[in-house]
Amino acid sequence: MVNFHRIVSASLVLLIFLVVSKAGQVFAVDQPEQQQITTIEGDPFAGEDLFPSAFDDQSFQLHDENRAEKKVDIALYGYLETRNRFRLTDERFISTRQRLWLESEGKAFFHELPENTAPLRSFISAAVDYDPEGARVSDDIDQVRPYFEEAFITLDLPRFNLVLGRKMYRLGTGDGINPLDLINPLDHRDPIANGRADSRLPVLLGAATVNLPVAGIFQESSVDFIYVPRAEVNSLSASGSPWEGFGLQSLRDGAATGLFSLEGQDKPDEYWNEAEYLLRLSATLSGWDLALIGFSGYLDSPIFTSGIDAGVNEELVVTPVHPSFSAFGINFAKGFARSTLRGELALKPDLPVMQNSSMQNFSFERTAVVEGVLGLDRTLGTNFYINVQYFFTYTEDGDELIGRTYDDGMTYDLHDLFLDDALEAGIRGIVSFSGQGGTIEPYFSYEPVDNWVLEFSALFFYGDEEKRYGQFDDNDALTLRIRYTF
Repeated sequence: MVNFHRIVSASLVLLIFLVVSKAGQVFAVDQPEQQQITTIEGDPFAGEDLFPSAFDDQSFQLHDENRAEKKVDIALYGYLETRNRFRLTDERFISTRQRLWLESEGKAFFHELPENTAPLRSFISAAVDYDPEGARVSDDIDQVRPYFEEAFITLDLPRFNLVLGRKMYRLGTGDGINPLDLINPLDHRDPIANGRADSRLPVLLGAATVNLPVAGIFQESSVDFIYVPRAEVNSLSASGSPWEGFGLQSLRDGAATGLFSLEGQDKPDEYWNEAEYLLRLSATLSGWDLALIGFSGYLDSPIFTSGIDAGVNEELVVTPVHPSFSAFGINFAKGFARSTLRGELALKPDLPVMQNSSMQNFSFERTAVVEGVLGLDRTLGTNFYINVQYFFTYTEDGDELIGRTYDDGMTYDLHDLFLDDALEAGIRGIVSFSGQGGTIEPYFSYEPVDNWVLEFSALFFYGDEEKRYGQFDDNDALTLRIRYTF
């Protein structure tokens, strides 16, 4: 029997697309020509090269004819998208997400400053998601979800930049995996999205950048300080969620049989007292982008501890916790003609690591962990793009604590352009060299006309069901996205 919600959802999306397409034609009549923006290929999992950015497309702007006399400039843009994910194992949709996304950027101009200089800017993004099948599969997904994503203001002066508000703040130069990208938590509702652009959540923060005087062999240098007044961490997936994971499911099964009591997450919940700090010193030297980074904060992914409840039955209680830790590291990037070499190395000297444990004992130990990424991306011929990134993790005393000392693997993305560059086709994924399985995802993206993009992908997981990627083997899925930007 045909699903009524699916029919209604598809009909609503089609109707909205038609209405907005007509509205876009009306708004486009008086719009000024947009400046062409050139981007550099980057994160193979970010998905940003698969859809045109709203900044690159036409936008409905409130503007004056004479920019020099303008005091405020407000731009409104966004997109409509239908994303439908069909799981192959049980031949059912696990997501039919329909999204209306809006972004607004404001600029304030001052007569005392040079023309077109806008030191004070604001940015807000908000959306409404409608996902009847996602809500049916998992309690993590609301059928209708209106929400704000980012909302921040920026003060941009010649030698000083200040950002205040809720924001995504990407750190590091690695593609696919970043050991030092520690500010934004993972969205547990969609953790295996096409990269951080979709799977990370913004946090409330303050970020200050001071441009340092240029001296000697340095082309430029700056220091960044990021302050998160209350650490935000990953939430556990709901029971029965496609992303619940083997370990979490086993814990819940154990609690259901009465072996122990599983408590809710003990998340950081105090402003100022449970804050995160990050300091970055950046410099450009002979074309090399270099950075030193120091971080103090809390573990994003929870680990588990156990204790005895002093009540009548002295019940064993297991609690997911997020201990504090620190990290230090370096990263670099260097462009060579049509190639980019990039790398990252992080030392986490007191990282909490979950020990191999039985159902009667859960604990963690602190140990030194070194993580690194080294990668190369290159364009061959006209458009053929290759991006490979080797990553590794070394855990001191890892054999005793987690059963292995060294863990490594590789991310990859290979794609080419066809049909006058309107069609992008490629394959991307992750492969573990340490028995953790991996992913493989063939995909294509087609832009038949301006503002419209169609993407199709087939994501497959492989490996042992108890390992990092193999545990999601049941989530092999086909995904179709159609997006209209305005």
